[in-house]
Amino acid sequence: MSASVWISQIKLISGIEINLEQNSIIVFVGPNNSGKSLILDELDRHIHRQISLPFRIVESVELKAKGTVDEFKETISHRMVDGQYRTIRERMNVSSDQIVRCWTNLLSGDIKENYYLAGFYTNSLTTLNRLNLVEPAGNLDFINELRTHPIHTIKEESHLELLFSKYFKIAFGEDVIVNHGAGNNIPLHIGNPPPITIENDRVSASYQKELRSLPQLHKQGDGMKSFAGVFLSLLAEKYFINLLDEPEAFLHPPQASLLAKMIAQNIGEGKQLFTSTHSEHFLKGLLDVASERLVIVRMERNTTVNNINILGNDEIREFSNESFLRHSNVLDGLFHKRVILVESDSDARFFSAIVNGIIKDGKMRSPDLLFVPTGGKHRFPIVIRALNRLSVPFKVVGDFDLYNNENPVKLMVEALDGDWSLLEADFKKIKKSIDEKRPELETAELKQEIEKIFTSFNDRIIPENKINDIKAALKRSSPWAQAKETGKAYLPSGEALIAFKKVQEYLARLNIHILEIGELESFDREFNEHGPKWVSRVLERDILNAPELEEARKFVKSKILSDYVSL
Repeated sequence: MSASVWISQIKLISGIEINLEQNSIIVFVGPNNSGKSLILDELDRHIHRQISLPFRIVESVELKAKGTVDEFKETISHRMVDGQYRTIRERMNVSSDQIVRCWTNLLSGDIKENYYLAGFYTNSLTTLNRLNLVEPAGNLDFINELRTHPIHTIKEESHLELLFSKYFKIAFGEDVIVNHGAGNNIPLHIGNPPPITIENDRVSASYQKELRSLPQLHKQGDGMKSFAGVFLSLLAEKYFINLLDEPEAFLHPPQASLLAKMIAQNIGEGKQLFTSTHSEHFLKGLLDVASERLVIVRMERNTTVNNINILGNDEIREFSNESFLRHSNVLDGLFHKRVILVESDSDARFFSAIVNGIIKDGKMRSPDLLFVPTGGKHRFPIVIRALNRLSVPFKVVGDFDLYNNENPVKLMVEALDGDWSLLEADFKKIKKSIDEKRPELETAELKQEIEKIFTSFNDRIIPENKINDIKAALKRSSPWAQAKETGKAYLPSGEALIAFKKVQEYLARLNIHILEIGELESFDREFNEHGPKWVSRVLERDILNAPELEEARKFVKSKILSDYVSL
């Protein structure tokens, strides 16, 4: 048995309790200014018993420890100098007697004097201090002097240098080499390492001349420095509790994902990681390799109150098993105040442009919305359940032909704790009223129409305009195709319209909005295009003033931005 320390419970001022395992990876997510960095700072202060200043989020932290005092002393034996143990961050000397007393208290749950021990097992890494970690470390006598920098560790432990270089090369295409012969300092170089031979070892003049011609890591960009700083801090010293703020800062998405995988694979089973992130790529990297250890805490600040929602490991495992969710941008919704679910990329692009125009014109603060295309209405229920599990507020915008099939709408309502029995009869009444409508073209008429189109050209490959003519004819043969283009106006007057109004109002209370005009293209029928081509043409207009887009602006203000604008 070896000694270990971990946070077993975090009690928040709001009354929420977060229970954790010894090897938990806890990720704090949420919109900007929601308190993610603050909660890391407050955890660090609680652990170090720096409690003179008030806390805004964390009320208390429960620590657990295991192992004898001798086993704990063994884990920090590399911290001993001149008969005392010295912490790196605080540069505090702690006597053996203090270690014995404080460790005994910690085993019993008493953390009043924990500031003597915290520096030996807790690591707190901000964006700024990890950039500075790649600065050359001062050289020292490795036999008689205490290591005070992670570079000292990787210089002494060559397997860590090789592991560091391996990941760095994957991320940036360059090796990292520790300079063993630079004199008073130990710089890190990047590039192709010079070959080492018996005659040409790491401190020989010829080796040093070649190595010193390579760029130094601390003179590179912030992305390289930040990536390296995370590795040096987390993996060189082996702390039990690690607090890491925005590890993906300055990194491109693939590098953020790689960094997450590197951390999860190498931090060790008995270690805890608490991290904040704005990156779905970093989060997906953790999901790929450590979903069984993951706890996601979503934070959102409402005036002076921090709203906290916890996604436990069982829910994360269920989420990660859904391939579509893992490869969509749904996870990105964790970092926004609200998600707007739409059917396609074209819908997302159009509504986003209208929203941005309205916000800019009104000189309003951004509502921090994320438009998420689901790839079809049949996926609405899947994404709704996922966003509910993630505790992300959302709205749904779908085409009129959602009324053509009970299942998507029923599943959406049930996922939102609605009562489908209150809607079922009216929903079926709407669908039946359209099903019973005679299409513009019946079977024989459709056949004649298509034959007429085919006889109008002799090309070996069907021209695109003829394909469009065939599609138009097929639409005229289906009442639902016409209903999707026309929307509410296609319904017969009387009971169907009354039922439609009731269903629409109920769905709106659940934040589900079905387009009454039919489909996206119904907002502007001047262009005979569909999908991306239609959006490109329409967005050439003056979004804020074009009369053709007045209905679109009204819809966006009343449904999507109703919480943010005065109508």
